[in-house]
Amino acid sequence: MPSRSGLAEAAETWLAGQSVAIERLRTRATLVGSEGSAVVAIHGDAGVGKLRVAQWIHRCSNRSDSPLLVLDCDDLTLNNQLDRVIRMIGARSRGLSTSPPKTPGTLVLRNWERAEEASLARLFEILGCQGVELICALVLISKRSADQLRTSSVLHAQLLARAGGSVVSVPALRHRGVDIQELARQFANEAAQRYDKSIRGISPQALSKLESHDFPGNVRELQVMVEHAVLRSSGDWVTGESFWGLGDESPMPTTEASELVIRLPGSSLREIEIQALRLALKLAGGRVVRASELLGITRHALRRKLEKFGLNDLRVTNDSAPTTSA
Repeated sequence: MPSRSGLAEAAETWLAGQSVAIERLRTRATLVGSEGSAVVAIHGDAGVGKLRVAQWIHRCSNRSDSPLLVLDCDDLTLNNQLDRVIRMIGARSRGLSTSPPKTPGTLVLRNWERAEEASLARLFEILGCQGVELICALVLISKRSADQLRTSSVLHAQLLARAGGSVVSVPALRHRGVDIQELARQFANEAAQRYDKSIRGISPQALSKLESHDFPGNVRELQVMVEHAVLRSSGDWVTGESFWGLGDESPMPTTEASELVIRLPGSSLREIEIQALRLALKLAGGRVVRASELLGITRHALRRKLEKFGLNDLRVTNDSAPTTSA
């Protein structure tokens, strides 16, 4: 488990974004993981990143040194795998296990709305065979909301009752549109490393087009789209032409307000830097992550410069940024 001092920064890396919706999710998931609940329920639309949230909850728990096991209710061998987990936990709780680290610290069950009665009964057995010490927590993932799951069966309702307040809702990408560009850059870097491609990043025009896309497939759709675009790209930058389905690339509109005019000699280095910071933030709509990309510096370096020159009022903060409810 990361130290408390580094937990917030680690959460920003694991669950990237600057929107109010993702900030709430980071706070909620970190709290649920740290509380050590025996049962956690995660719900959200397809492709929003529910498994990644489950992984973060495991990382925040005091069982993070033990493995995380992901199973799926569509797997025909599910009950056999659950039986194996029951045996491992039973041996661990009785002090008979010769290899305790192999016992999962968290069991993630995907599509648990489709779990049959026999599988649900085994989940209760996993909870019941642990004794006082929580050896293995259950994280149950579904596209259905908690209210919908309660009507699925008595056992579904009983498991949700065991979760109590440890229910996490993952917002759709349409509720965190301001995060699209940051996520796209992250996915592009990951794809470039994976496929040994040398790129400088995604062009501003392409980023603008991505931001205007509705992404019904959520974060997963964005990740796949960016990965394919990186593979298609042939230059230093991934341009709009590499993103099939986003339309023809058009140049960014230039206006008098977006021109940086510096008169030399007579302008100090301080004045030049302040003008550059003002322009970058104006073009980025006050978003620090986008402005730092335009300037070619890290967002932390940009924040220090804004503090240095007293320009923090130009930033769009989480409290003032226009967002939709998660």
